[in-house]
Amino acid sequence: MSEMNWKQVSLPALNGLLSTGEAQPLPREAWPTWAQPATGFSGAWFSYVGGPAATSTGNLSTENVLGYVDMERTARESPPLRYYRYLYVKMTDDRVFQAGPFKDLEYERHREERPSWLEQYHRTT
Repeated sequence: MSEMNWKQVSLPALNGLLSTGEAQPLPREAWPTWAQPATGFSGAWFSYVGGPAATSTGNLSTENVLGYVDMERTARESPPLRYYRYLYVKMTDDRVFQAGPFKDLEYERHREERPSWLEQYHRTT
């Protein structure tokens, strides 16, 4: 991956999530704090990666990614669903850093319908 821009954020979900081997739907109150009040977002899913905690902000990398969140945005035009990925690193002092959004996903990111593995989560907007 090319040079990443990491910024410090709050992700309440990291406090209680464990590895399940599949995407975990997040209630709005567990979304990244910047996304909670934003209009247009209709879903968020956390996937655990399990990278080690980073010890210095000077060497944040994808090797430290604890997990990622795929955010679903609803658009007025077709296709109505758009997906964006954000990577999360947790520091040894519990600070959290985010990189993204990334648009190169392993599934089609502009969709008419939600991917089947994300269906269990109900839209909030």
